[in-house]
Formats: sequence, C-alpha cells, structure tokens
Amino acid sequence: MPTINMNGRDLYYYYEKGDKDSDFTLLFIHGASSSSDVWMDEITSLSNCRSIMLDLPGHGRSAPPGRRTVAHYAAAVEDFIHSLALERPILVGHSMGSAIALAIAHRGLVPLCGLILMGASARMPVGAPILSGALTDLEKVATFVAEHGATHITEEWRDAIYRQVMSTGGTTTYGDYLACNRFDLWPHLPGIDARALLIAGRLDNLTPLRLSESTAAAMPRAHISILEDTGHYAMIERPQAVRRLIMEFLGDAEITTR
Repeated sequence: MPTINMNGRDLYYYYEKGDKDSDFTLLFIHGASSSSDVWMDEITSLSNCRSIMLDLPGHGRSAPPGRRTVAHYAAAVEDFIHSLALERPILVGHSMGSAIALAIAHRGLVPLCGLILMGASARMPVGAPILSGALTDLEKVATFVAEHGATHITEEWRDAIYRQVMSTGGTTTYGDYLACNRFDLWPHLPGIDARALLIAGRLDNLTPLRLSESTAAAMPRAHISILEDTGHYAMIERPQAVRRLIMEFLGDAEITTR
C-alpha cells in the first residue's frame, strides 16, 4: 500500500484497478472508527475507473492523530486530492465519510465530478452513551456498532467491523463521534450543485432513512436509491446492488460530461 507524507505524517491509500487514463477517478472515504478495509472488491473493481481507497488520518495504517471536526477531515482529503493531482474525482463516502464528501462539495476548493453517499445525512447526531462510551467502554461501543449497524452480513464481516472500531482506539473514535455530532450542513444543502447519488438502507439504525431522504430532497441535483432489508453498511450487505447503482451513476456522468 503506497503512502504519501502530508504535514510530516504518513497517509496510506490503496489503488484498485485502473490508471490515470480511466474515464473516472473514484475516491472512497470510509466512516468513523473504520478504514479502507471496509470497501469490498465488488464495489471498487469497476471498469473504466481508477479507484483509490484512503485511510483517514489516525485510521487503519495512516498515522495519528485523527481529527475532531468534519471540516478538518475534509481539509486533509482535499490536500490528498491535490497531492495526487486527482482531476474531478467522484467522492464515494460512507457515514462520516459521506459527511466529509458533502463538506468538500460545499467548500468548493476541489472540482468534483459527483458524489456517491451511503448512510448519509447533513446532520449526524451521536447519542451521549455512545459518545462517552468511546472513552469509557470502547468494547461495548464496538459491539453495538457491529451488532446494530448491519442487518445481513456474515459473522466474519461483523467481527471485522468490531475489530476496526477496537483497533481505531478510544481517542480517535471519540474524536470521530464528536466530529459527527458537531456536523451540520443542513442550511447549505441547496447550494451544493454536485450531482449526487444517495444510497440508503431502509433498516439503517445508525443513520435513519428519514435523514438520508431529507438530505437528498434538499440538494438540487441529488437522487436517492433505497435498498430494502438493508442497514447502515450497504456496500457490505448488498455489494452487487451498490455496484449496479454506481455503474448507473457513472453512465449518467459520462453522458453529462460529453
């Protein structure tokens, strides 16, 4: 996995298939207390695409510290985009990663081709027991996320989600949840003109469907696709359906950029 040194700290990222001559560059941004390992091959191995999976600061194999606001994470991702000279990427975000993608689109410092957002909302409140539990009982929080985040995943994947939270550690996990709690882009959604696809699970217990629906409705060029019998981790629970939706979005993007 290659690294890039940003402000004296290593940031890890992973290339999937594709090269600089691909039609699209997809930059995958994981969620809170997670890592690039959350993205399945069915999602990232797409024809005519250059796929890049990033470990946010303090996550996975990237050096600490993490951040405590979505805006600070957004700035780190913007620096990463500039450092790799990525031209008009499509940001693919999950949960907090979708908040980061929305923040980047709002800030307007990086030209984008579009947004693909899962478990997304312009507000991401975190309950007080979960927020404080990140510091006082991380194992309990990790168990809650693993058991309630998804409806249909294998025990192997459920264990992987648990281990991702535990390996992220309490300090960074607390910072992530604090960043989500502080995040509120609702007043600015009408001004985000990027083409956007929101993929929502009807049974999402962590980002309820109504929040994704209201977020999509407030954005001028957003569309929402709802997956039945699916929770917060659509890309793990329904990888083929998510892949199909992404390919349809890319097909529409190709038409609009000609």
